[in-house]
Amino acid sequence: MPRPRKRKRGTPTKGDFDDGPPAKKERTCPKSDQCSTPLQAQHVVLHQFYSQVLTLRNYVLSKLPATSRLRRKKVAAIGMIKNHPGFPSDVERSLGILLDSTLVGVQGESQGQEDHLIEGWKSFSQKGDESYVTLSDGVGGFVETQALLLEYVVRTLFAREKVKAWPKHLLCNGFSRNRGLGLRQIRPNPHFEMLKQQPWPQLLALMGESGERIMMDLLLDCAMFVPVKAGENNLCQISAPVRRRGNWS
Repeated sequence: MPRPRKRKRGTPTKGDFDDGPPAKKERTCPKSDQCSTPLQAQHVVLHQFYSQVLTLRNYVLSKLPATSRLRRKKVAAIGMIKNHPGFPSDVERSLGILLDSTLVGVQGESQGQEDHLIEGWKSFSQKGDESYVTLSDGVGGFVETQALLLEYVVRTLFAREKVKAWPKHLLCNGFSRNRGLGLRQIRPNPHFEMLKQQPWPQLLALMGESGERIMMDLLLDCAMFVPVKAGENNLCQISAPVRRRGNWS
């Protein structure tokens, strides 16, 4: 009885592996879950003035410590649409819109990294550590903290001026020195008031232990822009040193 012939190995077809080792899938971020260079937002005009232009979500992710993996996952996922009733909640949805629609302009190194700023904040606020509080616990205390942070930032901006001049910063509009008695608000500042409203306190709560430091640096040394309804791709500056009047488009 004739022996069966051995099946010859066919030539590789499309879809088969080559002789070499399989190519490894490219990773978008290192294992630390923190990209060394955050993904920049595309805006032709803003890139002419700032070395980095990021969405607020990517800015926060770039500032959170690599060890804060749970916080980083929460920030990355907040507001994302899920096929489940009640998710995301109204608070999460508004946070997601804020994080993805707000653009942050970063120019050079931050000036707000001095340790004395944190020490000054602790003395000014007289608040304990609230890093254990989460969104589900409520944000009542963070509403007060956000308002105090804004006041401290305005005081810091005035203190940075070597001469008795008004700081050219949007958050300082409507404030003036009160003859050695601190500062007084002589007229409303819509940008200052906006940053006290929801969902900014919720963002402060979401960032956890690092939130106060990140918010302080964001308000002191970065520019923030939010979209306006009029026109297409128009932005309104709500924080940062004054560059020019009008909208950005």
